[in-house]
Amino acid sequence: MIRMTEEQRAEFLRSTSLDIALMRTRFDEIDEQKIYEKGQRLGKKIGECIGERKGEARQRMMLQQMLNIWIPMGEEEAELLQQLNGDELLLLSGRYEVIKTSKDLAEQVHQIVNQRTYR
Repeated sequence: MIRMTEEQRAEFLRSTSLDIALMRTRFDEIDEQKIYEKGQRLGKKIGECIGERKGEARQRMMLQQMLNIWIPMGEEEAELLQQLNGDELLLLSGRYEVIKTSKDLAEQVHQIVNQRTYR
């Protein structure tokens, strides 16, 4: 570099600066892509959670209507159903034929909740 002319040094510095700028641009693009992909994954998870909650609410409402055939579904019974998640609501819906009273419902919910604690 000592024996380079002024013009050669200037060209070398321009070339090096351009290379550095191109590398920075590429790193920025990679960072943007990673941020975009992370945002997509996060959005998908949020969407799944929202969909799951809506599905559970719909499932809970249908089960409540189904059980209302056998027993009057008051506030206490509705609160029992609120304790259960989607899989547990499905489990309870498979047992609905044994539920003839509010007490039966409470026992079934209690059994399901106890199974959750042992998993």
